[in-house]
Amino acid sequence: MIYYFFVLLILVGVVIAILMAKLPSKQAANLLRWVLGVGGLLVGGLLTIRGLAVAGIPMIGAALGFLGVAMGRKPSRRSGGGSSSSPASTGMSEAEARAILGVGPDADEETIRKAHRTMMKRVHPDQGGSDALAAKVQEARDVLLND
Repeated sequence: MIYYFFVLLILVGVVIAILMAKLPSKQAANLLRWVLGVGGLLVGGLLTIRGLAVAGIPMIGAALGFLGVAMGRKPSRRSGGGSSSSPASTGMSEAEARAILGVGPDADEETIRKAHRTMMKRVHPDQGGSDALAAKVQEARDVLLND
């Protein structure tokens, strides 16, 4: 009986890994939060019921934290009233985004992506830049590619 449980657990893990490999990184991270949250609630509840509340209750708390972060991200993105790439919700206009990346109004997707890579090499925190500058460059790319 216990072997079937472990086989089922491994199969579920493989399915989740395949799903996460096909998703963009932000969606994969959110899926992982959901999986850890629900799994933590189940395991923590089971531990608590079995008399190991010392381990179960902190696990339930951590699981609720994962679920809170997973659920809390969606409303904050939509608070601007439109899509997450619109200037109203990001605070960055298309002209400002073009200035940050150094591309003209006729730049195609490949040119924007190349300019983004070049700027990220300069401003990335691992290369002596800052998180704020890297975030601005990412935001500029998102504004231009989604418009």
